[in-house]
Amino acid sequence: MNELRDLLEMVDVPPTDPAADVARGERSLHRRRRTQVSAAVLSVAAVAALGTALGSSSGTLGAGPGYAGVTSGNTSTSAHDRARAERQHVLRMEHRLARAAAHDPRKAYRRVLKDHLDPGGDRLGPVNDEEGGSGTYGTKLDWNHGGMLEIVLSHSWRGASHYYLLALAHMKETTYDGRPAQVSTAGDDLVVSVQHQDGTIVTLIASASFGNNGTTTSAIDLTQAQLLDAASDTALKLPPWVAPEIAP
Repeated sequence: MNELRDLLEMVDVPPTDPAADVARGERSLHRRRRTQVSAAVLSVAAVAALGTALGSSSGTLGAGPGYAGVTSGNTSTSAHDRARAERQHVLRMEHRLARAAAHDPRKAYRRVLKDHLDPGGDRLGPVNDEEGGSGTYGTKLDWNHGGMLEIVLSHSWRGASHYYLLALAHMKETTYDGRPAQVSTAGDDLVVSVQHQDGTIVTLIASASFGNNGTTTSAIDLTQAQLLDAASDTALKLPPWVAPEIAP
């Protein structure tokens, strides 16, 4: 201990000012506080900026006009529109088919023939087929339980010859109700043709046999006058899609 005291006494210690030491301490303390406050302010600002950026990004992702939510909606809407368009197409096709069936000219022909030749409704069968050729259109029907009644509309007098050998019937020119007409004069079948005001030629052929079906009837039970009356009905018209016959 004596040696340590002797050494301290040998050291030259500079004079001290207590007031200056206190002032230096207060300035140092103030500097540390400013540094801490600045750091805290910067931290708060950084956190706030980060929160704002995240919030903005979240809003953009969740509600932006070009992101997945809207895209998903567009996909759903597009699929719905396609399904709706397909349903509308099907409905339009069904409507067209129903309208075509309702305006089937062969059914109109049968109604006319029934009114004139079979008012009792027990001898005229359903429409059998559809016949068409160069400038012609028609159909065959069962008649009197085994026979045949054929109707052919055409733009010319020879139109029915596509389906029946008119030459064998030896058609003779005549008139009916003031309109040009022709009637058969040979063979077992009854054949008549009448020209309408619009130039359409309506030919009716009544036969005791229906070759396509291999059936026959005991009697035709019709007259040429009855057939002429039916053939002259103005409700019998060529379908609009039947073009005029091409001359040979």
